[in-house]
Amino acid sequence: MTGRGPDGTPQGFDRILVVDWSANSTPKRGADSIWIGSAGAGATPPENMPTRALAMDGLRARINAGLSAGHRVLVTFDIGFGFPAGFAQRVTGQASALAVWDWLALRITDDARNRNNRFDVAAGINRLFPGVGPFWGRPVGRDLPDLPDKGTARQGHGLAELRATEALCAGAHPMWKLYTTGSVGSQSLLGQAHLARLRVEYGRHLAVWPMQGAGAQVVLAETYLSLIGAAVRVAQGYACKDAAQVDLLARAFAGVDMAGLLVAPAAAHVLRDEGWILGAGHDKALLGALDVAA
Repeated sequence: MTGRGPDGTPQGFDRILVVDWSANSTPKRGADSIWIGSAGAGATPPENMPTRALAMDGLRARINAGLSAGHRVLVTFDIGFGFPAGFAQRVTGQASALAVWDWLALRITDDARNRNNRFDVAAGINRLFPGVGPFWGRPVGRDLPDLPDKGTARQGHGLAELRATEALCAGAHPMWKLYTTGSVGSQSLLGQAHLARLRVEYGRHLAVWPMQGAGAQVVLAETYLSLIGAAVRVAQGYACKDAAQVDLLARAFAGVDMAGLLVAPAAAHVLRDEGWILGAGHDKALLGALDVAA
């Protein structure tokens, strides 16, 4: 059940979903594809989705079930919800991560078979900045002069490599990386476009944390699966590492004092511009909810 904090904001959630997103350009199952973990009301074993379109349909069904039951629903994604300071202002004219979401929703295409234009959009964004970059990484053979294939080829774009929240998460990859292992940039460009459309669909029933607080019936938040890495390393009985991560993190969020996690230790303008990772700096508490030592 959920209660309320001293300021009247609801604390805790009845249903929790954790999504391990993917930027695959073709349908895929198994490791390195989309997995959805859940805890609380309506919880099921980790579910594997071969495409982003099917994953979003599945999330809508789960959100709708929660709304019908009068439940508070937390939906977390292992993607970046914002970019380093200065990016949003340059691209959209507003220092707002959610303005970037809307901008991307108008430009990203991503069909039912995972075919998408993320590299072209990233190259177009790079042209808005001085120098070379900030995005980098592309498939061999893609002729995109404005998108360097190596990070070392970038210069003069004027943006930091990491966001403030990523300093609290060991091993976090920069949002600018679009290709090969740890390409959170590709996942985030595609994910933000899909989530922008979800915001429109659910309107006042949905809020994005921390930019809009956590008072709505449905709350979207960014998270980082490696926060519970110690628990994943000893987990058994899962189809793959991704399945273990989403299941265990959902259970950790269900068992931790959520009130502490929903207070992000950064200024409002930073949260609005860059976003924040739910659970950043709270590794011990999350692992404690799973009875695992940090």
